[in-house]
Amino acid sequence: MAHLEYWLQIENQAWDTAPNGINRLTGETLARGTHGMFQPLASHALILRRYTANWAAPDDHAVNAWDVNEPNPAQTRGTIPGAVLEAKVGDDVTIHFRNMDMRQGIADSARVHSLHVRGVTASALYDGTYPLSPPDPRQANKQGDRVAPGESFDYFYTVPHLANAGAWFYYDHSVAHVENILAGAFGVMLIRQGGEARSQNPAPVLRGATDTPTRFANLPPTPSAVEHVVVIHELAGAGECVNGRQLLGNTPTLLTRANTRCKFRVLDLTTRAQAFYLHGHRWRIGNEWTDAETIPAGSAITFEVLEGTAENGGGNGEWRFVFNALNELSGSLVVTDGGALTLAGAT
Repeated sequence: MAHLEYWLQIENQAWDTAPNGINRLTGETLARGTHGMFQPLASHALILRRYTANWAAPDDHAVNAWDVNEPNPAQTRGTIPGAVLEAKVGDDVTIHFRNMDMRQGIADSARVHSLHVRGVTASALYDGTYPLSPPDPRQANKQGDRVAPGESFDYFYTVPHLANAGAWFYYDHSVAHVENILAGAFGVMLIRQGGEARSQNPAPVLRGATDTPTRFANLPPTPSAVEHVVVIHELAGAGECVNGRQLLGNTPTLLTRANTRCKFRVLDLTTRAQAFYLHGHRWRIGNEWTDAETIPAGSAITFEVLEGTAENGGGNGEWRFVFNALNELSGSLVVTDGGALTLAGAT
């Protein structure tokens, strides 16, 4: 199997939770502030950003390549959740982690970070959980649970078992990990089973130069199998978000097409269970079918819908997904053959 290396850096950035400046549920158009953002966090977010080898240059990838609302990650300087990492059962993984948290007015202890990855197999040296990680003699006795600003640490993992397969969180687990996760210091690791294929990403960017958040001139059709990562979480000062964003028109608007397989990886990083409901579709749990599934706090579900079949409903159009029936926090799945697309909204 493969040996994989990732270069991650934690850094502080301004973050806009409503980057498209609209609310399609109410028809509201938001005002852009003097800072250039519509609904910014009051303080900088913490971004776990992917880089090329030796942190030579940013290597930004969208969380969801088929999300027409996701901003260009090179312009936002990373994503929330942080970089989506991938491996297959049987691989071993090295993550080179560097701390470049340069926030001002923050206690030095709060700018110390670590990396804790769930789902993988690692020794205590690389668990990254303060204050339990022992010194690593291979790295001049540095400790992976307390990486200071400007310092780095290498984490070594294996994924030897089928039990490793799935969608897993990784996040800061240093002394101030609660505050740091609420600032955005988390990401997703996808571990695939043998033979499980990745979905193909679009060659061009989805949004053309003349497109708006609700009108698209010529979208490419999605491939025969597509995958979406959806995370509900909290950001300090903003409340619950989906992939770092709020308000329909900013939250994920995900594409698929009829008679294709559409896989969802839905993760809950809030402190309560969340009921995920996808309108117009059903998927199988054991011998039963459902259109809603409860995700325990800190957990994930993976399911697949065969779009457009009689068993699963759906069909061309836009289908909303929500977390808990009384919560306005939502996104959508758009079933389209590609080409021109106009999304509806309140008037």
